[in-house]
Amino acid sequence: MAKAGVWLIGAQGSLASTVVLGARAIARGLAAGGGLVTDLPELAGLPLVGPGDLVFGGWDIAPAGLVGHARALASDDAAVAESLVAQLEADLKAVEARVRPGFADGGGPANRPRRFRSFLPRRESLAAAVERLGDDLDRFRSEQKLDAVIAVNVASTEPPLDLAPEHRRLDGFRRLIQRDRGALVTPSMVYAYAALERGCAYVNFTPSSAIATPALQELGLKHHVPFYGSDGKTGETLMKTVLAPLFRYRNLEVLSWEGFNILGGGDGRVLDDPRHKRSKVRSKAGVLGATLGYTPHARVAIEYVPSLGNWKTAWDFVHFRGFLGTKMSVHFIWQGCDSILAAPLVLDLVRLAEFAQRKGEAGPMTHLACFFKDPLGVTEQSFVEQFRLLTDYVARQTKNDRQSKDERKRPRAR
Repeated sequence: MAKAGVWLIGAQGSLASTVVLGARAIARGLAAGGGLVTDLPELAGLPLVGPGDLVFGGWDIAPAGLVGHARALASDDAAVAESLVAQLEADLKAVEARVRPGFADGGGPANRPRRFRSFLPRRESLAAAVERLGDDLDRFRSEQKLDAVIAVNVASTEPPLDLAPEHRRLDGFRRLIQRDRGALVTPSMVYAYAALERGCAYVNFTPSSAIATPALQELGLKHHVPFYGSDGKTGETLMKTVLAPLFRYRNLEVLSWEGFNILGGGDGRVLDDPRHKRSKVRSKAGVLGATLGYTPHARVAIEYVPSLGNWKTAWDFVHFRGFLGTKMSVHFIWQGCDSILAAPLVLDLVRLAEFAQRKGEAGPMTHLACFFKDPLGVTEQSFVEQFRLLTDYVARQTKNDRQSKDERKRPRAR
């Protein structure tokens, strides 16, 4: 199998460190693939790139952190064994050495670089940033002798940005870059533009604007690369997309659905700022109406609890009406380690995006809807139905492969 590059946006964060740690642990036989959707029997028909054939690099606004976050995942969060991190420390340091300066202007108040301003270029125009970032990708591909590079945004959430007319078409967006209109271009857009312009597949695991921008989708299609997003579905929203169909198909009317989330870590700190929180709440809030066919009273609260570290908890209360108008309720609690829940999904998305690019596919990978809270181009929110999009895709691919093999075996007429 050919080597593939994974270029992580937010490469020095907790999630990125867990992605690298997990991939290298599997590659070295130190861990199994539990939590990987791509290891399910339903996906066995796809010849996917193995974790050991993934090479990591990335961008960040801090020069170091990968090793430190992995150590904290073991010592502070008790999510992995300290011995595992120790065994893979050299692998983590090798990736940390490949992290290049990112782009921070316009990322919101909670994402401003604090201690490491000297790591980033100063007074850099949008056009210069796009060129520099694109050169990073080309250098990574060349130095590591990679057949493909998949860029994955796992950076902190940006505040929402209302799209302007210039975001609708590629030529208009390019004018924003050329005229250095920083107020209308976020870092997630700059990263996506640089990746797509250099022919890299792109996945947005965050609620930030990025690939939701029509102009950037046009750019991806122009360069014939696959892309998808937005906002990885790992916890409370995942539960909603599983439970909401139950109420619909049992004809139980949901009257209210209240969700209260607490989390720590870097994501919690960023989401403590109400400007950044709006992006996350908007992403989480859209699933019920699409699944139930109506919109009940529903609210989502997110609060930062520093002592939780990488862990998060969601309490949900569902008030519903059944036979003879009787009101009843369901309560559930979801507790999990944020990075441990998200990291295998990032690896799944990388493997599936690499396969799509290898097959010459381009545009939105709608068969990946089950991985996202706000899946691009898909209105269906039932998790089971979204997963069927993925298994249908696998069935089509395996059927096409069988037909191709049969055609190659047929004797040619003389």
